[in-house]
Amino acid sequence: MNNYLELAQLSDGTIVLRRSDDKENPLVKIKFSGESKQLLQGQELHIAKEMIRAGIESISGNVSDFDEFFDSQLDNIKKKEVTLN
Repeated sequence: MNNYLELAQLSDGTIVLRRSDDKENPLVKIKFSGESKQLLQGQELHIAKEMIRAGIESISGNVSDFDEFFDSQLDNIKKKEVTLN
């Protein structure tokens, strides 16, 4: 079985990027406020996808293969919650 990344919207509205074989430990979580959801008019999943793509492009310059990118970065990823203000 091939392992791949998937973008999913959870029942609470949180959007996660996770490995297909590890549903419990997402790589990225995106949660939009109620006000943001009203402005996005149901396009949260599309916007989250573009946010993730832009983030990866900004550090790697290439988003053709999310799996390859994350595999190459695993040594640098620390399981630490970070909040950007």
